[in-house]
Amino acid sequence: MAIALRLSLLAFWLTTISGVNAKDLPAIDIPNKLSGSNVLILVKQDDPLSQKIADYYAQQRYVPTTQIASVSLPPHANRLSPQQFSMIMQQLKPKLTADIKVILLTFNAPYRVGCMSITSAFALGYNEKYCGQKPDNKAKCNPTALSPYYNDQTDLLWQKDSPLKLSMMLSATTFQQAKALIDRGISADSTYPEGHAYLVRTHDRARSTRVPIFKRFVEVWQDHHNIHAHFVDDRSNKTDTSIKHKKDILFYQTGLPHVPAIGTNTYLPGAIADHLTSGAGIGIGHDGQMKAFRWLENGVTGSYGAVIEPCNFSEKFPNPQVLIPSYANGDSLIEAYWKSVQQPGEGLFIGEPLARPWSKTIHSYQGETLVISTKELDADNYLIEERNNPDKEWQETPSDVTAKVKKNHLEIHIPNAQAKQYRISKKPFYFGIMKLPE
Repeated sequence: MAIALRLSLLAFWLTTISGVNAKDLPAIDIPNKLSGSNVLILVKQDDPLSQKIADYYAQQRYVPTTQIASVSLPPHANRLSPQQFSMIMQQLKPKLTADIKVILLTFNAPYRVGCMSITSAFALGYNEKYCGQKPDNKAKCNPTALSPYYNDQTDLLWQKDSPLKLSMMLSATTFQQAKALIDRGISADSTYPEGHAYLVRTHDRARSTRVPIFKRFVEVWQDHHNIHAHFVDDRSNKTDTSIKHKKDILFYQTGLPHVPAIGTNTYLPGAIADHLTSGAGIGIGHDGQMKAFRWLENGVTGSYGAVIEPCNFSEKFPNPQVLIPSYANGDSLIEAYWKSVQQPGEGLFIGEPLARPWSKTIHSYQGETLVISTKELDADNYLIEERNNPDKEWQETPSDVTAKVKKNHLEIHIPNAQAKQYRISKKPFYFGIMKLPE
């Protein structure tokens, strides 16, 4: 997104926020942009915590209850066989409609299918080409097949009959932790935050293979989108880190088996952090290497970790050169994170998938009128629908909707807006767009 657009939308938000009344802002569904309508939530059968997380997420992100599916999983298993996974996919097939773009897992185990992570298996389908360790190859360190989504346009998700379903795990050891994570993701939306990206070289040479990427990114990025990028050479800290007591962190990428002092930092809603190591995706506990869930427990909104020895291929871990621009240009967390990993077959994505801090659509109230300012729609004919419950049918908005094309965005006005959810779709419906003078 151009900087001028960002400033224009931010100025709009700042000038209209004073008119927001006490009622909560409604959810807005935009064509080809992820929302709760595109999420299938998987609940682990006979797991009360999984069910509670799923119910809360569905409520907060307006996911219809018909898009919550209970799956029977081995109660204490960390790994599914390809055959077990295939049976689950067959059971889910009726629910995997064209509208479903995200599969969200509200449990933390199993986290692996054969030689793949469970999130990659759900997204890409189980296939050993995405594994570095293959049953017929005893060598542990091998590259894998590439993700079709790597550094690609988000439109790939929306192509007709696209089989791609991005997947993420949203879980915790307590409901309070999961609730805080969900709330952070929601509070991040359309905030256009100003903060810092720390890309860290550590004394651990084997886990610092992303350093050339880190350095190059910081050289070319500078301070775009109010994200201040820093390459930090922390090799002198053998048991400590210089990244502690930092404020307003948006991105933090490093390489260590245990990252010290992460709990001393303040992470902005929507923040992403990960550490290159072999076992960050292997469970949620505290044994062995530091788990990716430690980031979430300390205030981060998304993280990533390997579930099987990946070796230190930088291609198997998030690339900030793709991640940060994609996120800052308006992608949701799950879209930007998935785009950033070239070989994700062995990696587990965790967090709140729909967080979208740099959305190109901002909405607010001016009195009782809902004003939607968006760069994501052209001056076209649209149908505006509303509902108060995601399980109810959409109804055409009865009020006199108007729209104006301003310099670089479309501004839609919905008078007497009372609904909790609105949907904008391209239909032969004219609501009075006017071209304003520049």
